Amino acid sequence: MDDLSDEERDCLSANIAWLERTDPDDWHRVALDFNWSEPLYLLDWIVRRAECDVATALTIFWKGEPGYWIADGSRLADKPNGFSYLNKHMCAYIATRIGEGGYSRSKIAYAPDTWTKKDYVDLAARAAQLEKPKFGVHPDLIRDRTGYPVANDAAFYARYPDAFHRSFFCELPAETPKARALIDRVQQIEKATSHLLPSWLRR
Repeated sequence: MDDLSDEERDCLSANIAWLERTDPDDWHRVALDFNWSEPLYLLDWIVRRAECDVATALTIFWKGEPGYWIADGSRLADKPNGFSYLNKHMCAYIATRIGEGGYSRSKIAYAPDTWTKKDYVDLAARAAQLEKPKFGVHPDLIRDRTGYPVANDAAFYARYPDAFHRSFFCELPAETPKARALIDRVQQIEKATSHLLPSWLRR
């Protein structure tokens, strides 16, 4: 964590102390809140907890763009830091731990969308081309997980200290007809492109 200032290090320590007093559902909400332009030490702390839910690990894995790190060829990731270097190692850690069945908690629902499934197909194809991929690619990285939904809401932000917010979107906007129409259009596009996936990945 040498790339952090004293102030950033103190904030990270305080955020981790707060997380230690909460539960894995709130860890999932923090992962959803996270702004990936920030150092990733907090996410790394979450995915390495014994109690971390597999849905949380998968959410972080796919947000980390693992296809960029599978070849382990980026010069940006050679020097230890809280960005590219940690992102690469975090993706490898999650993929390996999931492959070994290491995330025993599976209470949160997880359903990857069509674009994430396409990312999986591309990731698997890329791994097959490599002599020594950085991590293994297997179906457990993309399959649905049953459970209850966990999402950010006003109640979470009421108890999550302002100093720890990482997202630009921590204000929860009220749904408007225009926003609903946009969401519906995105869902229509997703449904229309699902036929491009292998049959076992279609819903």
